[in-house]
Amino acid sequence: MSKSIPLQNPSSRDELRERIRQTVEEAQKAAQKAAEEAAQDAGRDVRQERIVIPSPPGIPGTPQVIVNPRPFDNTIPPQVESISIAFFIAVATVIIGLPIMRAIARRIERGTPIAAPIPAEVREQLQQLNQSVDAIAIEVERISEGQRFATKLLTERNRDVTTLAAAAENVERR
Repeated sequence: MSKSIPLQNPSSRDELRERIRQTVEEAQKAAQKAAEEAAQDAGRDVRQERIVIPSPPGIPGTPQVIVNPRPFDNTIPPQVESISIAFFIAVATVIIGLPIMRAIARRIERGTPIAAPIPAEVREQLQQLNQSVDAIAIEVERISEGQRFATKLLTERNRDVTTLAAAAENVERR
């Protein structure tokens, strides 16, 4: 069943270790195959059962680590979903927020912009414009005052005329 490797005066210790490792691997494969054949003969599904094949004894003085393999299942724990969502939200926040924060920091660093001084020529023109607007406002006020006075005179005159006409009618009727 298993092949044995004849020991012919090994040239080094590493070569001997390699031969032992190969022999152990072949023995494990043969044991696995025998277990599968036995399970098939019994009518059971090998994939459903866990077959334990003992590992070779370790080298004396060498620490051994024993790992129990977990059966493979297609379920993902619910924590993985929430952790992955939180991770992608954090990445998106960094990608979007970093340029915005840099722009805000630059703006704060620059401070308020210094107002550019107004040239003397423009300042003089603005003063002239301001004086012209004031003069126009005074003239418009005078015109409106004159119009109010004329309207008052016309209203009083019409009242006097109507009063005289009414008095004349009263005199004629008598």
